[in-house]
Amino acid sequence: MANKGCTMKTLRRLLLALAANLVALSAATAADLGSGPRRKAPPPPPPAYEEAQFTWSGLYVGAHLGYGWSNVDWQEVPAFNGSHDGDGGLAGVQIGYNWQAGRFVYGVEADITNSWVEGGRGCCDHSIDWLSSVRARLGMTGYDNRTLFYVTGGGAWADIDYASIGGHSATQFGWVIGGGIERALTQNMTARVEYLYYDFGSESTSGPLVPGSNVNLDTTMHTVRFGLNYKF
Repeated sequence: MANKGCTMKTLRRLLLALAANLVALSAATAADLGSGPRRKAPPPPPPAYEEAQFTWSGLYVGAHLGYGWSNVDWQEVPAFNGSHDGDGGLAGVQIGYNWQAGRFVYGVEADITNSWVEGGRGCCDHSIDWLSSVRARLGMTGYDNRTLFYVTGGGAWADIDYASIGGHSATQFGWVIGGGIERALTQNMTARVEYLYYDFGSESTSGPLVPGSNVNLDTTMHTVRFGLNYKF
């Protein structure tokens, strides 16, 4: 009877151990089934794109369209004098280079412009065939660095025909001064509007009214131009 009691106790221990193992195995299996397949961590987001800061420094080329108003004061020594006006369209190209130091921008620009400016009255007709200039530029940017306010000035040339004053034609040298506003549209493209005043000095030729007399011709011009530039 004693052996039979020991056997029953051993059997109970084995059954309890087996039951405990089955419960543990069921819990582990349920945990694995409930969690489902493991998901991979999402990839990190790409770094935010930052546009390079705009700079005005560098070489640029461009083109412009505009309109001009001319005035010719003439005096035939010793007796006669007068004044007449003209106007017309403009179209040309420019090339320049800028340097930027903080908010200050300075540079140099050269341009050549085809002109349809003409006018006159009676004996004093004139036409301006082309203009050209070499100018310094000095400006300051707005706080966003993409708008430039500038002044400009330098030397200027013009080919002028005085059709009714003895058929006189001359390439005259003078000076030009003005200013403008330029705006960066992209990293490489800018647009501008500018005003320029030209003074081509005095030109002398023989007078048509009094034999042996001279005519002094003083020509000035106002222009408004709109331009686009490509910056390298």
